[in-house]
Amino acid sequence: MVGRRYMILFLMMVFAWACSESGGQDVATTDADSDSDSDSDADSDADGDADGDSDTDSDSDTDSDSDTDADSDTDADTDSDTDADTDSDTDADSDSDSDSDSDTDADSDTDSDTDSDTDSDTDSDTDSDTDSDTDADSDSDTDADTDADTDADTDADSDTDADSDSDTDADSDTDADCAELISNPSINWRDSALQTDQEIVECLSTSLGRPVGYGENATGGYNASGGSNLVIITKSSGTSVEQQIADAVSSADYNWIVFDKNDFANPTEVAMYRLFCNDSAVLSQLGTSDANECLDYNLWCANHGVSSADCEDTFFNSSSYLNTGDDLPITNVEIFSNTTIDGRGSEAYFLFNGFKIGSDDSGSPVNTAQNVILTNLKFVGAGHVEDHNLDPDMIRSTGASHDIWIHQNTFDHTGDSAFDVKVGAYDITVSFNKLVDVKRAALHGSSDSREINAQIRTTIHNNAFITRDENYGLDEYGNTARRVPLIRRGMTHLFNNVFYNYRKEVMSVRVGAMAEVENSVFMVNMIEADDQKGDDMADLQESIFGASLDDGGLSISGTHLWDANSSCQMNTSATLPLNAAYGSATPDLSNDYSSQSQSTISANWFDAGPDLVDYVLATAGKGGATPYVSTYSPGESAIFGMSYPNCQE
Repeated sequence: MVGRRYMILFLMMVFAWACSESGGQDVATTDADSDSDSDSDADSDADGDADGDSDTDSDSDTDSDSDTDADSDTDADTDSDTDADTDSDTDADSDSDSDSDSDTDADSDTDSDTDSDTDSDTDSDTDSDTDSDTDADSDSDTDADTDADTDADTDADSDTDADSDSDTDADSDTDADCAELISNPSINWRDSALQTDQEIVECLSTSLGRPVGYGENATGGYNASGGSNLVIITKSSGTSVEQQIADAVSSADYNWIVFDKNDFANPTEVAMYRLFCNDSAVLSQLGTSDANECLDYNLWCANHGVSSADCEDTFFNSSSYLNTGDDLPITNVEIFSNTTIDGRGSEAYFLFNGFKIGSDDSGSPVNTAQNVILTNLKFVGAGHVEDHNLDPDMIRSTGASHDIWIHQNTFDHTGDSAFDVKVGAYDITVSFNKLVDVKRAALHGSSDSREINAQIRTTIHNNAFITRDENYGLDEYGNTARRVPLIRRGMTHLFNNVFYNYRKEVMSVRVGAMAEVENSVFMVNMIEADDQKGDDMADLQESIFGASLDDGGLSISGTHLWDANSSCQMNTSATLPLNAAYGSATPDLSNDYSSQSQSTISANWFDAGPDLVDYVLATAGKGGATPYVSTYSPGESAIFGMSYPNCQE
């Protein structure tokens, strides 16, 4: 019995020895597979492979179960193949990246080296005391996967960062160059880092911003696809200033027109009527044969015994001279498509008359212009004469012209109109303008019979309409400034406008037109109102809109009347609502706008009150602060902190 037990024990020892020999062969197989996979990795990531080999070699001392070792082989093969693919993809991406990424990739490799060395040390220590199964799995999965993932993620991130930083730096430099060009009067239009016409015009367009409302598609003389022309009006040319402007606006090319900063650093009168001073009929009407007397009305007055105090009114408005019933060729210069006239950086101003956008003949379009911007210009009238025989509008949109933006201009005691809309012109935005002593601001549709005027669409927002205290009750103004607007058949949307000393019949809605007025402020200096006309707040509450509707629909909401002092500072305790609805139901006209316009308007919407007044008075008119329609705006807080001229100046 004992002998048999020894025999069985001896056979078991022999069997254990045989199994041990078989297990050693399995470990060797694992090493071979690991080396093979590591070689595959070596093509992609040499740093990761060296560490992978070290981990595998340290595992060779294990005496683990052969089944576990076989699993380890499978894991190592699978992980290594995945690692090879990952590294290969990473390298392919890295090759396609720009050279600037190479420094970042080098940093990424350094990080991988650090991770791999740490793994190698840890695994080696573990191998001597711990089960080889754990080491095999840990080495294959951790070393290969971690190294590959680190390389791939880091390379991809570093490429993105490099590209992003490069783009951001370039954009930042361009923005800074543009901001300096726009704001620095000592840097003329071609003296900045921006050199090509396209670069400069893009700067001018971007800094101006984008209109909201019906005219939201107007880009004027800027073509994002290229071909934008910068036209600089100078005094040094052999051609007159007026002729240079006329030539530039009479083309459908993308022309962005500016004034030389040096030549127009001081107030300079530009009078477009001078283009007709060589006409014999004009000279005959003025009673002269000398064109210089037409070009310089002060010279004409001196030579004809007219005092300087009466000179302007006599020359332009007397029926004995230019305001004759006889036909004269003097008319507004026509602006064609894709044009911007931009007065930033200059002190030029237009006297007596201005421009027509498009043209018509007896109520039918002749030339339809589109994509026009008039901005940062000043228009000065030559006295208040309604129905002047020369029809000297400052801006007239006509002939079914469309996509027009009239923005941040100043109109001072202009005669017949500031911005008329006739013969079916549409998709027009009038924003952040300042009108002072303008008797009839805007006619929308000049005849009841012209059905084409049904397509008129205008947005009028954030403008300042001012009547100076001394003119509040003058008969010259018909006892009020009005026509904001007078509209026939079409639709107009007014919001966030500020009115000072407008006392009655502010607008007129006729022939089925629709007008929507929202969140606007009416202020009246009640001391002047009482002294000049005997008006009180209740009278004004009744008269401002009371007789405005003839036929159509008029809706007024969020709009109030306040007492105010001569600086347009409201007495917040003295207020009355002006909200009302007259005639047909008026639709919400903002539904016609794009989502981008709606979003911009909503984000910058003011309730009627002191904040709206401060914002509009700081931003409206030529030279006002850059408002919210531009990304170059300093923002509400900065604008509220600005000082601005008295509203009546």
